[in-house]
Amino acid sequence: GGAANEAALQSELHKKLISRIKIDDQDNLMYKALPINVAIIRGTTADSQGNITVEHESLLCDQKITAAAAKNSGGVVIAQVKRIAANGSLLSREVAVPGPLVDCVVVVDEQDHDRLHPMSYEERYNPALTGMIKTPQDEIKRIPLDIRKIIARRAFFALKPDKIVNLGIGLPEGLASVASEEGMLEYITMSTEPGVFGGFPVSGRSFGPAINASALVEMNQMFDFYDGGGLNMCFLGAAQVSKRGDVNVSRMSKNRLTGPGGFIDISQSTRNICFMTPLTTKDLKICIPGDGTLKIEKEGSVKKFVSEVLEKTFSGDEAVRRGQKVFYVTERAVFRRTAKHEVLELVEIAPGIDLVKDVLDQLDFTPVVSPDLMIMDPRIFKEATMNVKNELFGSIEERCRYHSGDHTMYLDLFGVTLNSKDDVKYFVDALRKTFRPLVRKKGKIDMVVNYDGFDLRKGLEDDYSKAVTSLEHDFYKTTKRFTGTTFRRAKLAKQLRMSEWDTDALYDEIDTNQDSQISLEQLRTAIRRMFQINLTPSQMNLFQRSPDDTTVDRETFGKAVVELLKDAN
Repeated sequence: GGAANEAALQSELHKKLISRIKIDDQDNLMYKALPINVAIIRGTTADSQGNITVEHESLLCDQKITAAAAKNSGGVVIAQVKRIAANGSLLSREVAVPGPLVDCVVVVDEQDHDRLHPMSYEERYNPALTGMIKTPQDEIKRIPLDIRKIIARRAFFALKPDKIVNLGIGLPEGLASVASEEGMLEYITMSTEPGVFGGFPVSGRSFGPAINASALVEMNQMFDFYDGGGLNMCFLGAAQVSKRGDVNVSRMSKNRLTGPGGFIDISQSTRNICFMTPLTTKDLKICIPGDGTLKIEKEGSVKKFVSEVLEKTFSGDEAVRRGQKVFYVTERAVFRRTAKHEVLELVEIAPGIDLVKDVLDQLDFTPVVSPDLMIMDPRIFKEATMNVKNELFGSIEERCRYHSGDHTMYLDLFGVTLNSKDDVKYFVDALRKTFRPLVRKKGKIDMVVNYDGFDLRKGLEDDYSKAVTSLEHDFYKTTKRFTGTTFRRAKLAKQLRMSEWDTDALYDEIDTNQDSQISLEQLRTAIRRMFQINLTPSQMNLFQRSPDDTTVDRETFGKAVVELLKDAN
């Protein structure tokens, strides 16, 4: 219940603040609010009435709610700023903390800004972190090919376009650099828990803000988004991993507590999780010959994959129950935890690595070795850019989805970039090859196209227009063009009219535990993933025989999903 050690657990304060209660027959911990006597917040500019703006701050953080909490407790609010403005000169829309919430303003002298009011531990002020300017992507520095980059590159293969992603502190920070190198940064939305959407999250002692962020929200708002299941994927670090897939990030030793930060909120609410860590640590040295292989020069003296973690910050068993997909990526091996096995399963090893000496002997337990054990992509271990962008987006054939029931073709062009006349010709020829047999067999097709994220280099407009006109003349009966969610909804509506859904197959896909029960969390996540539908409370009721049900049986699911999809159509 939040107690950092045994002394805290037995203290009178702990007993007063925390109690265990039951809600719907489930145990919950109730935390009583603590009064806040003093709140110290930070801004950029203040007027004499105490109104605070944050134009030079890289994050919004929680200045406003912190000040409100202190005022509501009868406490004092002190704001530190860089400068004072005249009353009435601050635009109301730019005021982050209203004057009535502030009791005292402290102005830092100009000569002390570097020491007492820097933007981060490393930078005094960077306008690219506030959104004042945009930094060209080619100015973002590449990270060297080392253990950090190898792990980030392998994790990068899990990224998908048009997804919202969280990067944890430490090793996961390298993923943003790899995404930038591979030209994928513009097609995914990186986020960090202090409240940043989009851009290139900075790393190291400046972690938190992002270069070229698209939006900033307050930290509590970001966690509301995370807790509601808004993330598609997260990439997190790990200090220890157990045989059952438990992860420790909060306690390094019996007497050294670092705390979990936002780790628990993020890892419990995200369906797809990738933990990133070296297999061993302390004096680990590797050799990267440059031929696509990896060698271990000196083994680390501390094993990170242990029988039991010192403190359980993430539960592998709970992840299985929730239906989460969990992978553990190291520089030489990749593991996963599924309902099929009670221990981790080894699914990949690096080229050049000895399975027994370099992997199995470095674990404190015996994992399941997949019968389909794969070799990690050799491009991960070479200096050159991996050039995997097109593979992540899929080929033209993979982008086309044909529905025979109503002779409709769905073409998703998200992430497609045509830079030359040759690109246009190749693109159109590939579509012709796909459409020709269908038109010969059943006549011209109804076409639905997603143009969200499609890019055409300036000067190619006429060539592309003529090519598309030719396609329309030869193959299309009708054409509809959409972007983003509108396209997915249109596609879903057509799918539903086809009456091709096998509800038993859908249920089996969601029931990863194969116990003929789906948790409400599994249901909510699966419906969002499959149909882009965020279930409302009334829609959730369709899947419950009674309000007290916490799982969904097969029969109820079959009836409810049909009703749900009818409404969506």
